[in-house]
Amino acid sequence: MTSNTKRLLLAELVLIVAGVFVFRGLWMLLDSLAVMHHPVALWVSLIAGLGASVWALHGLLRESGK
Repeated sequence: MTSNTKRLLLAELVLIVAGVFVFRGLWMLLDSLAVMHHPVALWVSLIAGLGASVWALHGLLRESGK
């Protein structure tokens, strides 16, 4: 295994761990907002997340097909 491959694997591992911290921090911040405890806000959040996910997956699939 080359040094470049090791560095790439380490960077990917750091990115995964950092993503966990970002996700947890965002979750805790949103949980601290009183408005996020109402069903309408939760539905809006769910729909926005689904829309962003579909858009991102569509873009990734379109780029990988080129």
